[in-house]
Amino acid sequence: MLQTLKLFGLAIRKWWKEFLFLLALNFLWLLAQMTVILGPPSTVALYIVTQHVLDGSIVGFGDFWRAIKGNFVNSWIWGAAQIIVYSVLVYNLFFYWGKEGVYFLALRYAWTFLALTWFTINLYYWPLYLAQVDKRFTTTLTNAIKMVLLNPGYTIFYSLLALIFIVVSVFSGLLLGAVMAVWIALWGTLVVQDRLSTRKR
Repeated sequence: MLQTLKLFGLAIRKWWKEFLFLLALNFLWLLAQMTVILGPPSTVALYIVTQHVLDGSIVGFGDFWRAIKGNFVNSWIWGAAQIIVYSVLVYNLFFYWGKEGVYFLALRYAWTFLALTWFTINLYYWPLYLAQVDKRFTTTLTNAIKMVLLNPGYTIFYSLLALIFIVVSVFSGLLLGAVMAVWIALWGTLVVQDRLSTRKR
């Protein structure tokens, strides 16, 4: 679990080396989310560019744009899944929220657990997508689920820290616009690389 914190520190150090470019990239990603259509493509593009940063490669905004174009379809398959799954989860959470009784309380807990599980799976999704040859949605999703199941304690700690960071970023506003997406991408990529290297030993 301490390894997760070490990787977060490493992500920040990597970010610092390219902080001006990555600040602009994070803001560009935020603007892309507002267009909706560029939301998922800009997310995978962010992961691609941050992976280049981790590798020590020279990167620019052209790499970001090329990644958007090159992964547009695959990113929207993932994006459509997010819309469908989160719509079902949010609907059921709100539907059962005001109802009384042990049965409905259990349902609220169950849907909350499913929402957190889906969030956690998606923390692994794009780093695994970039690490594997087979880019199909089902393959990447299956591998993300396997990573959760093979690293339960590590995953719980990592996902809780990531969730806290995202919530703080959203409510602060400043972190959301300046660093949140880039830090999550850098950190998530390092976490997946660490888990994959551990499995190979």
